[in-house]
Amino acid sequence: MTGWPPSPEPSAQAQAAALRAAFPGYLVNVITRYGDKPRFEAVSRDGTNPYCLISPDADEIWQELGRH
Repeated sequence: MTGWPPSPEPSAQAQAAALRAAFPGYLVNVITRYGDKPRFEAVSRDGTNPYCLISPDADEIWQELGRH
């Protein structure tokens, strides 16, 4: 039986919303696949560096974007 992947955990959505608010220059999404842990994706809106970050740990995204 196939279907849509389960919705991300509310905590993942809350973390993504906090990243969006803190870094408005980035589009932040939660990526899910059936049975996998949610991953966070941050993509630069204007092509600046870092252009794209993907991690299962929101703290890694915070740290990397905070450096730039």
